[in-house]
Formats: sequence, structure tokens, C-alpha cells
Amino acid sequence: MTALPPEPPTEPIPNPGRPSKPSLTARTVRGFAWSFTGSVGQAVLQIAATVVLARLLTPEEFGSAAAALLVVGLTQLVTQLGVAAALVHRRELTDRDVAAAFWFSILLSAVFAGLLFAFAPSMNGLVGLPADSGLLRMLSVTLVLAGATAVPTGLLQRDLRFRPMAVVDLLAAGPGIIGVSVVLALLGFGATALAWAEIAAALIKCVGYLALTRPSVAVEAPSAAWARLRPMLNFGSGYSLTQLGNWIALNADNLVVANVLGTGPLGVYTRAYNLLSEPANVIGGAADKALFPAMARVRDDGARLRHAYVRTSSLVALVTAPAAVLLFVLAPEVVHILLGSQWDAVILPVQVFALVLLPRTSYKISTSLTRATGAVYRAAWRQWLYAAEVVVLCSIGARFWGVDGVAVGASLAILAHFLVMLRFSARVSEGLMGAVLRMYVKHVPAVVAVALASWAVAAAVRPVGSDVLTLVAAAAAGCVAALGVLVLLRGRFAEELAVVANLRRGKKVPVPA
Repeated sequence: MTALPPEPPTEPIPNPGRPSKPSLTARTVRGFAWSFTGSVGQAVLQIAATVVLARLLTPEEFGSAAAALLVVGLTQLVTQLGVAAALVHRRELTDRDVAAAFWFSILLSAVFAGLLFAFAPSMNGLVGLPADSGLLRMLSVTLVLAGATAVPTGLLQRDLRFRPMAVVDLLAAGPGIIGVSVVLALLGFGATALAWAEIAAALIKCVGYLALTRPSVAVEAPSAAWARLRPMLNFGSGYSLTQLGNWIALNADNLVVANVLGTGPLGVYTRAYNLLSEPANVIGGAADKALFPAMARVRDDGARLRHAYVRTSSLVALVTAPAAVLLFVLAPEVVHILLGSQWDAVILPVQVFALVLLPRTSYKISTSLTRATGAVYRAAWRQWLYAAEVVVLCSIGARFWGVDGVAVGASLAILAHFLVMLRFSARVSEGLMGAVLRMYVKHVPAVVAVALASWAVAAAVRPVGSDVLTLVAAAAAGCVAALGVLVLLRGRFAEELAVVANLRRGKKVPVPA
């Protein structure tokens, strides 16, 4: 391998189409809108697939696939070492920085894919899979695809190119979820259908992101490449520690269920968790994708950081709080319509998770703020505290109350983590705590109105015996109640409504002085 000649002076990689003085709020809201649109599309596809797959696969088959994906997800996180986030965070970025990060991600992910393939039989038992299960070996290929996708992901987020990202994500979700999993499930592939769907989606996303970014792949001497990687890995390692703690926190409940209760109960638990994680990922994930790169650009401007945090939190609450109430009230109908009456065991966990949908969504905004300001190491131990809380509380819940107890334990841990991260964000941005608490208080009337309206209508219509009619009528009543409160209290929500109105008209949203 021939080393490249000495590097000439380089300029930062330009951001095509970027205005000279971008409005943080306008760019954040636009990014949120495209991320939200893509996430909604993916959620719709996920729900459509769930409706079909719940009638084709058993809880044991769902649980087996979920158990294998636990191992693969953890391995992916370890191999990437926060490279994508480091690319977003850097003030200046050259082609050779990109090339060094790209090859590092590829090589490291290939090594871990080989290790996972080799040691899969030994690892199967750790997540409740039979020793001869081939799911882990099948899914090891997704590690290499994820490694090739990491750098393009960082470049797209850095340039705030959320529209093409949303398109690729939808293309990956459509053929991967509908085209592969459902078809193979119909053909009797069982849990393997879900594994092939993951591989197909990862391949489409990898090819799409690479085509959008065409990252530099020039190879230089290892010493020069390592010199470029070191500052990125310094940030990325701290970010990875945070993400690893977050991953354990988000998946420790699944590990507890798989090891204590088995793959059948894991299938039930994951169906309940996924019904609530989809809304949280749609809203919170879109906000995180848009907020992190936007905040990173003005990390030293405390007033703008605080304003972006509070406004985004309020917009998230505007959608999430009423949705949580409706999911709690209408959980029986939602489960029967989406999964079928054979999944009644999912209803109570869904209601428990609905109670913490807003905290589950909102703590992602705190994560964006801490990453943007570079406080990744200080945030890392808080994620590990969250992970410890999940392990302890879910283990206690599983021991005494089974799947329902695990749901309660996970929900208590989510609430505690939300409060910890809110307090930490207030330390990063002075004056944030009071502004956020005042913002949440103004949403209380809408939450109460939605709860009363939807519960009353659901109680009146349920004797008819139609799940669809009950769901439509009660949800409509809740939406009307929420809109009524917004009209009556429009002065309190003037800023949020202005953001939505300007977004619909395609206008920029001004940032207050």
C-alpha cells in the first residue's frame, strides 16, 4: 500500500446550499420536519408489518429475533466508537479526515463481524437462544454494512441533509420490512424472516448513504491516518461510553426478560415496548437528529442553545403528551387492532409505557444538548446510572410480577433518567431548568382535556363491541379537546403555533434577539 504525498493546505469541507448566516431555529425546525416525516413513514411501515407479522409469527419467534438483534446492536455500537458524532462535532473537516474515519470504521466492523460469526454458538446461550441457532451468524454481515454507513451518516447530519436521509430510510424500511419480512414470514421462514429483513434494510441504507455523500476513500500512511483519528476518537470514545450506557439502559429489560422469563415472554414484552418506542423514536429521534448538528454550530451561545432546547421540548410535548394519554386510554383497542386478541398480555405493559412516553421522548433532547456542547464524558456516567437502574428495577419486577413487573421497572428508570438529564442540561445551560418546568406546566390543561374526553367517549362506545369504532371515536374526541384548549389558550402557545404555521408556509422561523 503506497502512502500519499504530504498533504497540501486544505479548506474545511463546504456545506452546499448553506446560507451565510443560518437561523438556528429555522434550520432546526426544517431538519426536525424532514426527520419527523421520514420517521413517521418508517413507523407507518413498521406498524403495517406488525399488523401482518403478529398474525404469522409466534411470540417465541419474535423473541428469538429480538434476542439475536440485542447482540448485534451492542456489537455495532462498540465497533463505531462515535465516529459519526465526531464528524458532526468537528469545527473543520477535510477529505483526508473523512477517508481516515471511513477506513477505520470499515476495518473495525469487519473484525467484530468475524468475531461474532466465530463465537456465535457460545453467545447464543447468553440471550436465551438455542446453541445451534444461526441467527447471530446471519446478522453478523450487518456489522460490516453499519461500519460502511457510519461516516456517510455523520456527513449527512453535519450538512443538515435530512431530506435525502429520510428518503433513503424510507426505501430501506419499505423493501426491508414489507418486502422481505412479510413475504418470508408468509413462506414459513419464522424468525429468520426478521433477520433477512434487517440485512436487506441495512444494505439499502448503506448503498443509499454512500451514493448521497461519496466520501473520500483515499488511503494514506497509517501514522498519518492515526494522527487524524485521535482527536475524533477522543470525542467519539466519550460519546460511545454514553451511547453504550444508553444501549444497556434501553436493552437491559430485554436481556432480563430473555434470561429470566424466556424468548416467549420476550416476544410479548418487545411487542408492548415497540408500540410505545415507535412514537418516542419518531418524535424524539427526529428532534435529536435536527438539534445536535444545529446546536453544535452555536455551542458557545448559551441563550440560543437554551431557546432551541425549550422551544423544541415544547413542540415535542405538544404532540407527545396527548398521544400518551390516548395510548393509555385506548390500549385495549390498539392492541386488538394491531396485534389481534391473542396478544392481550401486551395491554397492561402498553398502558404502563404510555405513562412515561413524554419523559422517554424528551430526554433525547437533553442528550442532544450534552453532545453539542461536548459534555460527553460527564453525560456518560449518567447513562450508566440509567443502565444500572434499569437492570435493578427490571430484575425485581421480573422476579415478582413477570412481564408486567419488567414494564413497571423500566418505566420508573425512564422517569428517573429524564429528571437526571434535565438537571444535567440545566448545569450545561444556565437558566434552563426553570424555563423547561414553566413550559411543561402550560401543557397540563390540554392533557387533562384529552384524558377526560377520550375516556368518556371510550366508556360510552365500548359496549357496542367494535374496537375500530371505539378507537376512532375516542381518539377524535381527544383531538378535538386538545385543539379546543390550544384555541382557548393560544396566547400561551403563540410561539409554538408560529413555528408550525411558518413551517407549513415554508418560511424561516426568526430567532428572538
